[in-house]
Amino acid sequence: MNFFEHQDRARRHTSLLVLLMGVAVLSLISLTSGALILILHNQKSLLVALTDWQLVGDVTVVVLAMVLGGSLYKAAQLRAGGKKVAERLGGRLLSNESKDVDEHRVMNVVEEMAIASGTLVPAVYLLEDAAINAFAAGWAPQDAVIGITRGAMCVLNREELQGVIAHEFSHIYNGDMRLNTRLTAIVHGLLLLGLTGTLILRTASYRRSSSNDDKKDTNFSQAIMMVGGTLWALGYTGTFFGNLIKARICREREFLADASAVQFTRTPQGIAGALKKIGSHSQGSTLQAIHAQEFSHLYFCDGVKAGLSGMMSTHPPLAVRIHRIDPQWDARQS
Repeated sequence: MNFFEHQDRARRHTSLLVLLMGVAVLSLISLTSGALILILHNQKSLLVALTDWQLVGDVTVVVLAMVLGGSLYKAAQLRAGGKKVAERLGGRLLSNESKDVDEHRVMNVVEEMAIASGTLVPAVYLLEDAAINAFAAGWAPQDAVIGITRGAMCVLNREELQGVIAHEFSHIYNGDMRLNTRLTAIVHGLLLLGLTGTLILRTASYRRSSSNDDKKDTNFSQAIMMVGGTLWALGYTGTFFGNLIKARICREREFLADASAVQFTRTPQGIAGALKKIGSHSQGSTLQAIHAQEFSHLYFCDGVKAGLSGMMSTHPPLAVRIHRIDPQWDARQS
């Protein structure tokens, strides 16, 4: 495996996808603003409506404020630090003074991989879960933590554990946690458009059912419902495609982390062996924690079941990841 080549490819793909996300968001904002301007100006021609500069400015500012406000609100929520994530998943902080042999081995491996990646040694949390999985969380290396399940700690040998921990250090080293936070915040900003549209539709529907048959009032209600319907349709459409692009970016970062794990450990056998064990393990990598879905993008492998045939999965298929690391691997012989 040429891990430098795989890293470069993953970084290029990520850059293109982030650019695509930016274009998609700006296009959606423009489309939403244009549709609202057309409705509020009561014109059949958008070109005519666009000559009303005050309306154009007001609508554009409102739409931008909604998306930006929703994004900033979500970003503030997600910047609580890795400790909060680990605790929300039920993690227990491990100590270097632990007398448990397996816990002591994990702490040693974390220190080794911190040196190999040139990163600060993070706090380590243990999740009481039989599945084989791990995660890195935090906004920056200074507040990052690494979490590992009891299944991973007890089932994986030392070399495989190094591969998994090295993978998580790649996420810290490459700023993936910060990237994921920003992407999630942007998608939430688009979601706010849809939620606002839903609220407007409900309010307008109630107003219509409780008002008289006054023509002016009816026309006003129809205009409000059109505004709500536009925000609802475009907001949720944007959220769907935003999540689709975000999932694709996350999958590319997983490939990058796999390649970086090979670089940090100097062997593909560790991480490849860990992935193969997950495939044959009775519990797989699926976590039982109540809030597992909330942090699905952070895990070493899929911690929750993905729908839509994997379209929204934040992780590549297990077999694809293994084959990239070990091209000679044959799934039929596993």
